Amino acid sequence: MRDVANVLSLTLIVILALAPVPVIYLFYYRYFLVKPSYLYHLEYFVYGAILALLLLLAGQYFAPDLPLHGAAARGFLSASLVEKAGAFAMIALLTYRTPPLLMVLNMVISAMLLGLGFATVENVMYAISIREPVIFVRLFSSVPLHVLTCGIIGYGLALMRFSGSWGNRVRHALGAFMVPYLFHGTYDTLLIGGGTGTYWIAPLLVVLIAGMEYILAKSQTLPLLDGLQKHRISIEEWTTVQREPQYERWILRSMGSKNREYVPLFRLRLGAVRASVIVVLLIVAAGFLAGGDFVAGVFRYQLRGEETVMLFTLLPALYSLNLFTVGVMNPKYFQNSLIRIPIIIDVDIEASDTLIKTTAYHVTAGNCYLKTVDPIEPGTPLSLTFVCPHFSSPPVRGVAVWDSRDDRKQLSGTLARFTGRPWRYWLFLARYGLYRVSRGLFFTLRLPGFGNIRRLFVRPVSVMQKEWRFSAGYTLFNQGEEGTVFYLIRKGEVDIIKTLDTGETVLLTTLGEGDIFGELAIVGGQPRLAAAVCRTDCLLAVAEADNLDALIESNPVFTQRLIKNFANRLNSSEQTMLRSMADIGGAFRAREEKLSVLCRVLAALALQSRDTVPGGPDIEALAARLNVEKGIVNEIVTLLAGAGDGSSAERIINQLIEKL
Repeated sequence: MRDVANVLSLTLIVILALAPVPVIYLFYYRYFLVKPSYLYHLEYFVYGAILALLLLLAGQYFAPDLPLHGAAARGFLSASLVEKAGAFAMIALLTYRTPPLLMVLNMVISAMLLGLGFATVENVMYAISIREPVIFVRLFSSVPLHVLTCGIIGYGLALMRFSGSWGNRVRHALGAFMVPYLFHGTYDTLLIGGGTGTYWIAPLLVVLIAGMEYILAKSQTLPLLDGLQKHRISIEEWTTVQREPQYERWILRSMGSKNREYVPLFRLRLGAVRASVIVVLLIVAAGFLAGGDFVAGVFRYQLRGEETVMLFTLLPALYSLNLFTVGVMNPKYFQNSLIRIPIIIDVDIEASDTLIKTTAYHVTAGNCYLKTVDPIEPGTPLSLTFVCPHFSSPPVRGVAVWDSRDDRKQLSGTLARFTGRPWRYWLFLARYGLYRVSRGLFFTLRLPGFGNIRRLFVRPVSVMQKEWRFSAGYTLFNQGEEGTVFYLIRKGEVDIIKTLDTGETVLLTTLGEGDIFGELAIVGGQPRLAAAVCRTDCLLAVAEADNLDALIESNPVFTQRLIKNFANRLNSSEQTMLRSMADIGGAFRAREEKLSVLCRVLAALALQSRDTVPGGPDIEALAARLNVEKGIVNEIVTLLAGAGDGSSAERIINQLIEKL
């Protein structure tokens, strides 16, 4: 009977060892669907199982007899070091055997499945070989530990493969090993030490669960390796490009712009099934808190008080939290998030013997994204000088590696990679970092003078929400229309045309690169006073009215410039109008003189009869008597002679005026 009881007890504990495996798999099943092939899932599960068997086998024959004393030494230098080193090596091997269509999320999922296979074999072996009460805590907590730490390894190694420099590759590789190793070593230390330290296993796993949710959400927004290789850029350079709209969204939001999309970091998608399971787990946790000793007795173990609380209360609550948090982090947040306090830097670029002046929101040690107007061909050598308020960088050699002109994504600029950085550039970079952090603290904490910091990022080039290209002759707006947007000319020329009450059109002015127009109607709340027509092909930045209000409020330099532009434009328009009125007055006087001549000739012709003058009127005598040129009299007589062909009187008179 004792043998039967032992077999039954062993069978039950093996079943308990296997129970967490499908539970954790179902928790993250929604992510595993990225690779829906169950053979793929099984393949990486088997890799993990093989790794566990190899390490267990190697531990029996090659394990060094180290004199380890203390829970920390045993926790960090015994199983955790070997297991994490083995998992790191195998996941690294699988990372580099993956085809170029590698996505970071796929690698994280693959590593998690490998960790699941590893935990399954380890749990079964521990259930068979260990006869200590703490085995129950290990069986239910080691599975999420292995799955989550292996997922971190997969994430770090994928970023390592995506990186473009050896420094970043080493950094990601160290993070991929050290972070999981520290978590695993701490877990083993708490487990071996026992006592109240066992309670800390639950918050340790909570941190891992939260970190994995961040990794899974962030991984969904990262590009394919094939896409990076196609554009010949690294993940660091791709990140630099992605920061641009994040900076712009923060700038617009900091100004109180209404035209922004709010994307929360967390989203709660708690269906009926998941909510029911969470409630059941919590009920079980509460129930087992009272009956834990009875359950442990069935398996012939006597649990300590802290082990009972951990096993029957904290771990079920932990599984409930895990189920609750899966998918709670919104991947779109990382695509639509905000980056605080960009410092707009003026940049002088020398490219192909051409000097280009533009701006950038941020510079790094290896690259920057330039807000260029015209495309720069990838591969073009560049010499860049960055100018911040009160300090600047030495010339930095670089090369254009990617250029974007995508109206749909509203991203227009050039990605530059640095190829030669003098030592003084590192001093500039350090000073720029301190400058940015200090200004950020002043602005965030609302310290005295924080309002003046706005001018560092609120500039005409940064508050514009869209950039559009228009062809020559395109009418941007007509006179009399309601003004809802204003424009900044990035490239090209725009004519401002006024239509007078008489129907005459007057060219008031022609605006060029860097000029803002359309703001008068917004500031005055009046209809457009003139029309705007593209003289050439134009690249225009467009923004809503509230952005102009924020720009006027936050940037005194721009406000002064705007007032001067108002005065200059009004003065120019007045002078143009006076010249136009003088021209029109002169035209009217000339027309009146022509009409006077015409009337005198017609009157003279009416007084004499054609019949009395054979051959018609004496044109020479008539011209001499009226003091009018002979040619004019001859043209009038000729036109009158053709009046019988059906021409209207109005047409004849208009023809006479034109001839005159």
